Formats: sequence, structure tokens, C-alpha cells
Amino acid sequence: MKKETVIEVLLQSDILTSTIKLEGNIVVAFSSGVDSTVLLHALTSVMSLASSKIKVIHVHHGLSNHADDWAQHAQSTCAQLSQEFSIDIECIIERVKLDDYSDGLEQAARKVRYDIFEKHCREGDVLLQGHHLDDQIETFFMRALRGSGLTGLSGIPQQRILSRENRCQILRPLLSIEKAQLIEYAEQHQLTWVEDESNADSTIDRNWWRNELLPLIWQRYPDKKQSLARTLDNIQHEQALLQQLIAEKVHLNSASDLQSTDIHPAFNEIPRFDLDLIRHLGKSIEQSTALSYLRSWLAQYVDILPSAIQMQSIYVDMIQARHDAEPSFSWNGHTLYRYSNCLYLCGEISKKTPLLESWQGQSFDFKFGQLMCAKETLDHGLIPGCYGIRFWQAGDVAKPVGRSTRKMKKWWQDFKVPSWARHYWPLVVDKNTGQIVAVPGLFVCQNYHEQGDGWRLSWSFKRNG
Repeated sequence: MKKETVIEVLLQSDILTSTIKLEGNIVVAFSSGVDSTVLLHALTSVMSLASSKIKVIHVHHGLSNHADDWAQHAQSTCAQLSQEFSIDIECIIERVKLDDYSDGLEQAARKVRYDIFEKHCREGDVLLQGHHLDDQIETFFMRALRGSGLTGLSGIPQQRILSRENRCQILRPLLSIEKAQLIEYAEQHQLTWVEDESNADSTIDRNWWRNELLPLIWQRYPDKKQSLARTLDNIQHEQALLQQLIAEKVHLNSASDLQSTDIHPAFNEIPRFDLDLIRHLGKSIEQSTALSYLRSWLAQYVDILPSAIQMQSIYVDMIQARHDAEPSFSWNGHTLYRYSNCLYLCGEISKKTPLLESWQGQSFDFKFGQLMCAKETLDHGLIPGCYGIRFWQAGDVAKPVGRSTRKMKKWWQDFKVPSWARHYWPLVVDKNTGQIVAVPGLFVCQNYHEQGDGWRLSWSFKRNG
């Protein structure tokens, strides 16, 4: 089987051709290593025919003593290729600092890189990355040992959007190209590149696979990389078909549950997963099947899914919890909550918005929800005036119009507000006494209501929290 050349795979990229025609930005993630150097060189030779501009992003992590040299190399490479191919190449050097190592150095570096990509890319752009076949194979073996399912074993996708908020397309056109081909191309065109000294450190898992074990496998099976590439293609194809079938059922489940009466309407924008979907599959259902449905549902809303171990915790601690329990699980900026028979997906909302000491009826956006106020003709609207806004405190009581005085905990229960949401539901209070005068979306209190032109208050949680 004839191996494709670097230039051939770029010319066959429909999305790259479309972006050139639509005048979207072509962006290259450039580390100064051989992979991204070959990618940029091949790209400039193709793009010079279209007289388009290339934007190059080099992220200076500061982790190596040679990081400044790598940044300088990126700038000189862009200048040299720009002159050689008569094409406009903008070289962006972004210096970053890694603060959070809780998920490991590699993950921390990846996160800041993608933050930089978010900053410089927009919808209609294409972000090119230099991942190749050897990267794909390393990823496959590493995930197989972690117990990954089909999604993990599918490996690095050739194309995906940058994030839920940024629909720039990430394209990895070299995934069918072996590393040896890239080096051969670089030597043929007399390219220069840098070597990250950490790549020789085999105490790092990926480097151990790359430097120690996989060379032994290819020594025994020298012609099997392309066979494994076909295996990965088959896995990706079958995974896509499976996900399509599961997603159809999950979508029907989510749509039918939108008008659920088991929770207050303020949560209608929060994605929910009805656990009956799993129970209706039968009592003998395996845990892995249940989690396949849950994983497909989550994939509609988040970019990084929980790991296999985390999914196990979700199954045991949340799905199998008592009906009246309200457990939660957080990962990567997202939190799953359970209430009644559903799981709810929110962003992490650990920090509350500062209180409003003076509020005069203006609508207000919190990080995790929206307070709306409109003047209407009502039977029990809030008397227009100047109030304060705070959050629920232990011992708070309220007396809705025509009702008895009770603790707020009881009113939360009556209005089907989960315990995990109560501390983030804004309360309108008397500025002088701190007494609750209204709970937006629930009720107005006695002595603070007005028949006629009063304020109608509503509250809704935002989907991303």
C-alpha cells in the first residue's frame, strides 16, 4: 500500500480548501519541533498558490531552560518561510505560566495552550495541529491499558471543534503520516527544528512507550503501523455508528423530560438525564451499558468526559443512590447533581456573586443564573422600591401572601428546589431589617405585595453555571 506524502494529505483536505475560499484564518499550532515545522513548511508551499495569510501560534510555557530559544526559532522559521514562499505569516508568541498542577504537568500545559487557541481563533478559522500516526498509536496503547472504552480507543480525532463556545475547527491532517516520513521530509527540504530534551525522559509514560516499548514492537512487526491505522479507522467508524444510535434514544429522553414537574421551572435550561432511560433497559442491564448512555448524553454538553474511574464513581454514588438522596460529582469545571429521578449538569458554582446592597428592580445576570424584573398589572406583584439582594441563610423565615410564616427550608421543599441550588437562589430583602420580601419565581411576601402595577420577578439558572 502506497504511503501518502505530507503534501498529498494537505491537498486532499476539503476543510482546508474551503477555509481558503471563505477567507477564514489558517492557524498553525507551532511548537518548533519537527512535526509542526514540517506541517508549516508543507502548508506554506500549498498556501502560496492561494495568496492567503497564515497565523502561527507558539506557546512559551517556560518549562525548559531553552524555552526562549524555541520562541526565537519559531519567529525565525516564520520569517524564513514567509520570504521563501512570498506569503504573509503572522507569528504570535504567547508566554504563559502554569499555576495548577493538580491534574499533572502535561494536562496543565495542554489547558493553557488551548486557552491561548481560544483567544486567537474564531468561528470560520481552522487550527492545524501536527499530530501524526505514531502519536495516534501511542495514544491507543496508553488508553487501552487504562481500560478505556470505544470512545477512548478511537484515539485522536482528525477533526473537531475547538470548544462549545468557540467553533473554530481543529484539523490534524497528518494523522495518517508516520513520524519517519516527517523526518524524511524535513531532511529532504533541509529544515531545522528544535528537540525538547524532556522527550528523552522515559520516566514519563508517553516517552516510555515512544522510546522503549514501541520500537521493540516495530522491530518485530516492521510493516504493521498501517494495519493498526486501519484498525483505528474501524474503531472510529463503529464508535460513530454506536453513538448515533445511543444519541437518538438519549435525545428523545431529554426532550420528553423538559416539562418535568419534579423540579421547579427555574431549572428548565439545565441539561437533565432521566434515570428511567437506564431502568427501562431492564433489570439485568450491565453497568457499562448504563454508562454508555450517560457518556453519550454528557458528550452533547462537555468537551472532556469523566475518566473511566470517575464514571464508576458516578454510577455507584449517584445512579445507585437512594431516591431521596442528592449527591453530586465534579470534574474539569462541571458538576453533576441528582434530584429526584434525574441528573442535572451544571458548571461549578462554588463562588457566589457579591450581594447587591441596593437593588431597584433592574434585571441582573449572575454567573450561574438570571434575575428578571418587569412591571406588570398583577394581583400580588412586589411593591416597587429600593431593596437588597442576598442569599439564603440558616434560620431564614418567610410569609408569602395569604400563607403562614415558615422556615425557608420548608418553602424550598414545597416549591421543589433542590438543596444544592438553594444557596444560589437570590432573595430580595428589606434593606433595613434584612427580612425576606420576595423570592423571585416563587412568591412575594405579606405586606410587600401590591395589586395593580407591581414587579413580576423571575429567576432561572443558566445552563453552564
